[in-house]
Amino acid sequence: MNGHVLAIALGNSLLWSVYLLLTRHVVSGAHLDAWAYTLVQLLSAGLAMLWAGRRTPGNWRDLLAPWTIGYAFMRVVINGSTSAALVWLAVTQSTLVSTMSVLIGAAVGWILTRHAPARRDWPGLLLLAVGVAAFTAALASDTAWRGMLWLVLSETTGVAASWVIAYHPRNRATDPATRSRFTGEILVAASLAFILVWSSAGAVGLMASPWAGGGDAFGRIDLWLYAILVGLLFRAPGTWLGFWTINTTGVQTYLIALTAMPFFAIALEAATARLGWLASPSLSVMEWLAAAIILAGAVWLIAIRLRAPSGGVP
Repeated sequence: MNGHVLAIALGNSLLWSVYLLLTRHVVSGAHLDAWAYTLVQLLSAGLAMLWAGRRTPGNWRDLLAPWTIGYAFMRVVINGSTSAALVWLAVTQSTLVSTMSVLIGAAVGWILTRHAPARRDWPGLLLLAVGVAAFTAALASDTAWRGMLWLVLSETTGVAASWVIAYHPRNRATDPATRSRFTGEILVAASLAFILVWSSAGAVGLMASPWAGGGDAFGRIDLWLYAILVGLLFRAPGTWLGFWTINTTGVQTYLIALTAMPFFAIALEAATARLGWLASPSLSVMEWLAAAIILAGAVWLIAIRLRAPSGGVP
């Protein structure tokens, strides 16, 4: 595989790591509504991508395409489940356990393509499986299993969404403007699905409605400023690069590149802790050992793709 392509994929993982760190600091520190924050992010990022692809012919009816609608509602499940998982798990814990997506992706890819993972992948997959299992067993909280169930739902849906994008007819365009418009439509559709699901859940009492108190969830100017800024700097380019990586390298390599994200996040948290901005990552000895096994599996899988000829390992 081309090292330049893998470098871009890993750079995208670093981008999302910074995003997670800022989101943790902003949402928890400023006590913002997580759903409103995410919705404004999606919408602002989508509109920015539509502007970037403004020269590409298109129609608003494209937002109603089955592929687009399917991905949009999957995005709601992913974000909602991740938020729910963070009630019982720390950010560092959730990102490390989320590397299970590579195992799920390998299984789904095997089913869809009828091809087992390459023999060179098996040591890395085994290390990941052992590391995730050990990390899960090492979680100290008696309620951590609830967060684990939400993460399984989130990662399973995330893998399915990645395959939706992989097979989406418009994700195969090579023109950057066309890809930007496609990305914008996906993000805008996801924001519309978000408000629809949120409003419906609020109407039946499952959660606070976004329109309770005259729309108080969106009433803070700092929420709009933070969410728009993060949407433009992180959500828009991160989504564009993610879709490009899926098209260029395949779903499994995209998921493998994301295994670097928790380790980028740990390094960033440690650096910000030294500056006194955030608390350093707090893991038990067993959790650190399990994280080391996960890292070994991730490094193995990334190295295999770096050494393989282009197209040799999907």
